[in-house]
Amino acid sequence: MSLRWLVPWALLLALLFPRAARAGSLTADEKARLDRGEVVTRTFDVDLPGGDYIGGLAYVIIPAPPAEVMSIFLDPQSYGHIFPLTQEARIAGRQGDDWFVYIRQGGRRASGEYTVRVRRETPSLVRFWMDPGRPHDIGDCWGFFRVDPAKDGRTLLTYGALLHLEFGLIKLLFEEKIRGYALQTPALVRSYVEERRAGERPGQR
Repeated sequence: MSLRWLVPWALLLALLFPRAARAGSLTADEKARLDRGEVVTRTFDVDLPGGDYIGGLAYVIIPAPPAEVMSIFLDPQSYGHIFPLTQEARIAGRQGDDWFVYIRQGGRRASGEYTVRVRRETPSLVRFWMDPGRPHDIGDCWGFFRVDPAKDGRTLLTYGALLHLEFGLIKLLFEEKIRGYALQTPALVRSYVEERRAGERPGQR
């Protein structure tokens, strides 16, 4: 990444995610909600050198081991199922160990496109960020997926995302709705895992 992209990454990871995203920082009420099957979310706004970003963190318990959940984020075709309102998701290239995923999202009347660069940084962490050199209908986006073991062989998925909207009218009218859609991803990941498991034949696992 260029220095322009390293700056917001460093700010977010150093000042926000390491402290805010730790599972140990969850309150007793949030842990109880996770045990009940709820998605726990925390929203925030951040001013970065590239502009103002909206985003949040979301946690969910998934009834599958971490390796199985991580395999989803390493399969570009899965991105069409785990990001909301996705009309198309396909691999658009590779560079070293990174890969690029083209995504088109929207509804019947309007849609937008962008491409994210995806990188597995550790066995439990995958990061993604928008490639500014390819066509994009949003200002910027970036985030991460992290998997941690939970009791009974399950996985605690932590998802973080930030989005920069450049266009004033869209930002004014739809900012909170877009943030809400973005934070649906953990629930979609859980549903995708459950659907894949339900589709397996007995004895396949």
